Amino acid sequence: MRKVFYFLLVVAAFVSCKEQDDTVEEFPNWIGYNDGYFSNLVADARAKRDAGDTSWELYPSYTKPAAGYTYATADYIVVQKLANEGASSGSWELGRLNPILTDTVRVHYVGQLLPSADKYKEKGMIFDRSYYGDFDPVVATPIKFSVGSVVPGFATAVMRMEPGDHWRVYIPYQLGYGTVARGSIPAGSTLIFDLRLVKFWRKK
Repeated sequence: MRKVFYFLLVVAAFVSCKEQDDTVEEFPNWIGYNDGYFSNLVADARAKRDAGDTSWELYPSYTKPAAGYTYATADYIVVQKLANEGASSGSWELGRLNPILTDTVRVHYVGQLLPSADKYKEKGMIFDRSYYGDFDPVVATPIKFSVGSVVPGFATAVMRMEPGDHWRVYIPYQLGYGTVARGSIPAGSTLIFDLRLVKFWRKK
């Protein structure tokens, strides 16, 4: 009888601790939150663009058909052009002054998530970066990779950029890592990149 009584006391203490546990889930309803955020972002970017704000743009993923296809919200990336210092006059033609899928690029970037519930409620979690602190082109070392080796949303952005461009890029999870967690990145995460294209090389 004493053993049973002791066991009940332990269980009661455990339940009490759980009830008093004020641990906050960092990413609650994460996929739904990201879906809603990105849908509103696309609508807002489209409205700004239609009102004449040329700093905002929507680009369809390179993985989608060029014609005869009805684009969904998650087929686009959203771009805020912070600095366009490329050589073109604004007319874009794939591969003319921009990287293509088989090219190699050098970029500076900081990748982060949307603000979450507790630790990252003021600013979304930074999950990857090529430099630390404020960006300094003198000391920052750009990362080199093949355009075709990254997620579709990131590749779509890079293939629209020219060397010297500095963009903030919003990628829906459907063009990122989807509904599968990737390291510290939860499933269903919108990816936000502060991205600068330094240069690119084409295969001979």
